[in-house]
Amino acid sequence: MFYRQARRLSERPLFHHHDGSRWRPKTWAETRQMVLAEAAALIRAGVRVGDHVVLIAENRLEWPISDLAIQSVGAITVPIYATTPPAVAQGIAADAGAVLAIAADEKLAAKVPATAVMRTVALMDNELRQWFAAEPTAAELNEIARRLEALRPDDVVSVIYTSGTTGEPKGVELAHRSFVDMARVELEAFPLGEADVALSWLPLSHVFERTTLFICMAMGVQVYMSRGVDRLAADIGEVHPTVMTGVPRVYEKMHAAVMERVHASPTVRRSLFDWAIRAGSRFSHQRHAAPQLRLQHQLADRLVLKALRERLVGGRLRMFISGGAALAPDVEEFFWAIGVPIYQGWGLTETCSGVTSNTPGAHRFGSVGKPFRGVELKIADDGEILVKSPGNMLGYRNKPEATAEILKDGWLCTGDIGVIDGDGFLSITDRKKALFKTAVGKYVAPQPLEVELMRDPLIERAVVVGDGRPYVAALVVPDWDAARKAGLDDAAINERVQKAVDAANDGHGSWERIQYFALLPEDFSEAKGELSLKLDVKRKVVQEHYQKQIESMYDRKQKPA
Repeated sequence: MFYRQARRLSERPLFHHHDGSRWRPKTWAETRQMVLAEAAALIRAGVRVGDHVVLIAENRLEWPISDLAIQSVGAITVPIYATTPPAVAQGIAADAGAVLAIAADEKLAAKVPATAVMRTVALMDNELRQWFAAEPTAAELNEIARRLEALRPDDVVSVIYTSGTTGEPKGVELAHRSFVDMARVELEAFPLGEADVALSWLPLSHVFERTTLFICMAMGVQVYMSRGVDRLAADIGEVHPTVMTGVPRVYEKMHAAVMERVHASPTVRRSLFDWAIRAGSRFSHQRHAAPQLRLQHQLADRLVLKALRERLVGGRLRMFISGGAALAPDVEEFFWAIGVPIYQGWGLTETCSGVTSNTPGAHRFGSVGKPFRGVELKIADDGEILVKSPGNMLGYRNKPEATAEILKDGWLCTGDIGVIDGDGFLSITDRKKALFKTAVGKYVAPQPLEVELMRDPLIERAVVVGDGRPYVAALVVPDWDAARKAGLDDAAINERVQKAVDAANDGHGSWERIQYFALLPEDFSEAKGELSLKLDVKRKVVQEHYQKQIESMYDRKQKPA
């Protein structure tokens, strides 16, 4: 797919990267030449068909070029998050049997040192520059062409190690067809074209962003490589993207920042903003708005919404695509109200990302949309969602028992609990393994409660507990910096969290309402093993680390501060 597009779009820009002073384009032809040069170097380094090659780096131009070069020689890319602890990174490299690693710099290279099996660690800041400068020989180009010709759709293209929230990371084996087939069906659902501009900022080590990149290449979309999450706002202002993917927490922070500014505004401006948002929200829910509502929306857009869109997302954004976790309802409503459609989808590493999504042709608030073409869903007796898809993995590397447990008769057992409504829209209610039963015999789904709690911008993170206990409680991590800047003392923070708890409990049964909460002094971290590589909370580890705080919430003589 890449080489076909490179021939067709030769002199058009594919990537744009920032060199510290300005954005610099790389055309399809230039990218192709870099890929071929690196592929030739990999052959010289002794990489054979079917070998595994580690790729550990932050997002940068060399990341996708290295990925394509590894594929070009018939080898298999093993991406590792740049934030992965050394012991975990070395375990992944060993399990994959990697023969070579490509690292951004010496610091990341130290996480995957050379061994008897993994002979070489090449640095993007050193060896890759030498590779790009070398012209491939005719013999090397012929060998690359031979290997490309021999590739088959069901050959493994990548082993992506899962986040491991319930245990050690498992290597998900994905085929070439997984990425290509899913890119095709997802392009049918989303109206992307060669005039679109995407800003890539999520880690390319994650299947969501990597699949998005393949989709952009399949359509000829120009891709700007963001300078990182700390420069994301500046990048949006400079690039003016038309499409972006992201995870809910980023959208929630954008929404919280806007609301904070609004609350600090004079009463008249707050009232105008509230009116404009209400008008935008009503308009977004009606396919055929009445003339009066259309006029109200036009006025709201002229007075408030257009300027807000330009300041927040650059003015040209046609859509956000959200995945990776549940999107808070008020955040979804907000972006639609200001004229930025946000389409929530759902997928797993084991399904090569997308399974379902809301799309311009079919959207329902609060759902994760309908299945893509060629994807089948069914709900098991216990509520678990089962998937049969062209994106389904081939299996877990070196783990036949784990593979047999999750892949049954072509159906992948996702571990997510959900319901499908009469129109075919899927809603995720929780993770199967996150469900717990209280001492009174009632099952509780913690994620909806946690999402409700984190709707308050003062709450950075929340974990609901109560397995085998008489009632439900919660560990809460406030945004301490924001609280102190707002002049809140401990009592005021407790009061604010209590109001969030009360709001989260509203509408829930008595057995699933949060009775107590404990405030934690700092957020969970990867270093302490409390967060997965994908930054999901490892519930078991968190509950072990904060056992004292949890026990205090079940001592009726002491209500946590």
